[in-house]
Amino acid sequence: MFQCPICGELMEMLTNIHCVKRHQTTRKECIELYGPPKYVTPTMNREIQRWIRDSQVISKLDFDIAQAAARNQLRRQG
Repeated sequence: MFQCPICGELMEMLTNIHCVKRHQTTRKECIELYGPPKYVTPTMNREIQRWIRDSQVISKLDFDIAQAAARNQLRRQG
């Protein structure tokens, strides 16, 4: 995991997209002005757990809705 040198957000890699969207600068300019992203050894602290929860593509609610729809279809077929 790497930490953005400007905002401290944890990510797999500091990207140009993150730098432009969040800080209105390129990745190269970000590194020149603030230094390279800091490598952080992953530990399951609150910050990492929050990042995992926030970065999930499918939320618990999405899963629950899909499960309910599948159950309804099975009832109709049965």
